[in-house]
Amino acid sequence: MIPRRETLTQLARLIGIDLYIERFGSPQTAEPTDEELAVLIDDRLGEIADGLIAEAAASDDVLDAGSAEDYLDDRLRTLAGFLSEGQQTSLRAAFAAGTKDW
Repeated sequence: MIPRRETLTQLARLIGIDLYIERFGSPQTAEPTDEELAVLIDDRLGEIADGLIAEAAASDDVLDAGSAEDYLDDRLRTLAGFLSEGQQTSLRAAFAAGTKDW
């Protein structure tokens, strides 16, 4: 299990580090409430999906749409404590649309 602080740092990068810092402070020290974080995640779902697609594209383990989906499953498990079911569903849909031609 990845520590909360490390997961928050990963999430901050996907959200957009500058925006995260502006809203909450440094991801190494900030402690946003779950509600505050959920609002920001909702606002940035498109950017988070784009970031996950870029990560998958850069990964040596991703060779096609199927392995991209496996990659996404792993990343969503890592971020699950911060993402609602609805947010995960939206990210899956955006990710599938962005990787359908792989």
